[in-house]
Parts: sequence; C-alpha cells; structure tokens
Amino acid sequence: MFLSFLASVLQYPVTPWALQGVLEYFKQKYGNPPMYIHESGQRMQRNSTLEDLPRVTCLQEYIGAVLDSLRNGSDTKGYFTWSFLDVFEVLDGYDSGYGLYYVDLDDPDRTRYPKLSAKWYSHFLKGGSVGPDSGSIIDITREYLTSVSPNEALIE
Repeated sequence: MFLSFLASVLQYPVTPWALQGVLEYFKQKYGNPPMYIHESGQRMQRNSTLEDLPRVTCLQEYIGAVLDSLRNGSDTKGYFTWSFLDVFEVLDGYDSGYGLYYVDLDDPDRTRYPKLSAKWYSHFLKGGSVGPDSGSIIDITREYLTSVSPNEALIE
C-alpha cells in the first residue's frame, strides 16, 4: 500500500539546468571524467494517448542541456532514455510508463505502437535539432498525427 501511495505522489520535475550543472561540476571538481546519462525519462500514465508531448519536451530539454555541457567541455559520452518500451515499473507496476513505445498488454502478441516521443527521438538521432526554435516538435507532431490511424491515436 505504501508503494502505491508513494508512486501516486512522485512527480519528477523537469530540471535540465540541474543536469547541466552536475556535468559541469564533475568536469571542474573531478578532472572531467567520462560521464554517461542513463534512465532519463518522463513518467506518464499508461493507456493514454500516444501523443506524449510532455515526454518530447522533457527529452528535448535534457538533451539540450547535455549538448550545452558538451560545448562547455564536459566529457559526456552517452545519453540513454528510460525506456525503449513501456515495462513493469517498480513503484507502480503497469500503471505508468516511461517507454518510447506503448506495449498493448491485452494483446497476446504484445503489439507495440510508437509514441510521438519515439518519432522525435528517431528524428533527433538522425541529425535533427533540439533547439526550441527548430520547430521539430510541431513538424513531427503534424507528421505523426497524419500517419497514425484513429485506433492507434488513443489506446483504450
């Protein structure tokens, strides 16, 4: 019961400035060791829309902070999002998800559906910009909404 309560009140603020500050602190204080960022993501309710714009914004801001720290000389070697697929989360089971892909647990084949964040991340990895003036979120959102069938846009 406590874990259920804890999961319901845990909301993680988006603080990209803090990530950049930590990377630059390690650079100055510890001689710039190689750094890897892992399990970076945005918690969202499962069985909701595939248009996870808050997660896209979170990814954009955190990756932007990592890029800024790299420009300032940080030896950051990697950034890994949490997670590729919606999986069982320790604090709230299958009630929330961090995945770039929605997994339909009611389907015996466990069909996977890409969320907007999967499209954005793919676009970024192929050389897309993360800047707020790039328009990439809006463009990818439009492209995504025209490519997804109405049944896929909202998972019930």
